[in-house]
Amino acid sequence: QEAFTFPPGGLPELLRQAQARFTLEADLEIPRGTSGNGAQPARTDRARYQVGIEIDPDAGVLSLAEEYLTLTTQAFEAKGNARIEVVDGKVRVRRSSGSGRPSDEELHVNHTYLSDTRLSGAQYPLFDAARSELSSWRTHYLDPQAAMRASVPAREVDDIGVSGEHLAPFLYGLKMRRPHEFAAVRRALRTVIPAVSGLDVDLDMKRGELDIQIEQDGTIFSSRIISEGTLRVLALCAIAVTARQGLIAFEEPENGVHPQRIERIAELLLSASRAGGAQIVLTTHSPVFVAAMLTRAREAREARDGEEVGIFSVSRDGRDTTVTPLADGGLAKGGPLWDEQAIDELLAEPDETDRILALARRGWLDI
Repeated sequence: QEAFTFPPGGLPELLRQAQARFTLEADLEIPRGTSGNGAQPARTDRARYQVGIEIDPDAGVLSLAEEYLTLTTQAFEAKGNARIEVVDGKVRVRRSSGSGRPSDEELHVNHTYLSDTRLSGAQYPLFDAARSELSSWRTHYLDPQAAMRASVPAREVDDIGVSGEHLAPFLYGLKMRRPHEFAAVRRALRTVIPAVSGLDVDLDMKRGELDIQIEQDGTIFSSRIISEGTLRVLALCAIAVTARQGLIAFEEPENGVHPQRIERIAELLLSASRAGGAQIVLTTHSPVFVAAMLTRAREAREARDGEEVGIFSVSRDGRDTTVTPLADGGLAKGGPLWDEQAIDELLAEPDETDRILALARRGWLDI
């Protein structure tokens, strides 16, 4: 129930309602096939997917309220017949090829039709591509205090886990099956924290549990006692080195990290976006991290290397959340932050971090 927007009376009023609903929509750029070496997609399709979820607040039962999937132009304008759409209270599902009329399915079921793997194969290629794209998205709220320190058995995983709880088996899998990527994680960790001289994942043959071991200043520390900042950086390195597709979201990657390492983390994440096909989304309250990304965004524009770095301010307006793109970080002449005359003086600061810190302290930039 708490995932839905509360009415003015809060949760008690929500529970008295007959139903509540939210809608999610995403514009997707989907790989179509691969290039000759199998590394990068040769072409991409663009599509729009929308899903509405309804809840009976009293019982907590969820159901499908709406669903929509269509191909779009490069400008994300719908083209052709939608593959999934609601028509006259039914969900109309269309094939991409082959004969036969579209099928009309029941609305208010307990699943989406995009998730139905029976709608696969040559007649439903867009379903397969969109399903694969969405299932590759990862969101991380790292917990180096508990989840990332626990001893766990070896297991097959394809991700470090939402809280980082699978970091040890993920790294162990790299070590055993993809040693070149494990070595790349070790190098990335040393780049961000130069004092680190070694990284290993040890399997205890008696207990059958894994333990991450980091050598720092000549001493080996286990994951049970190394600092939260080091564990967080290690997780960022593991994801950055292996990011290949989809969307990867991090909640405040700078938390618990020494300020001197934030610049290196910014460079690490930008390197990951250049090397792979993943889109990386970060939230932060750190003016230092914003300044580091802003500097690199400007360098990319000046070099005209095609790299896209977007900086957005997220703020509350009553019950609404407002996301505002900041052109040039909002610091360009004539930009959204130039309404205050005193900003002229702040922009005379030679250091990017000093400027943003001053703006944030005065409440002109919401971080």
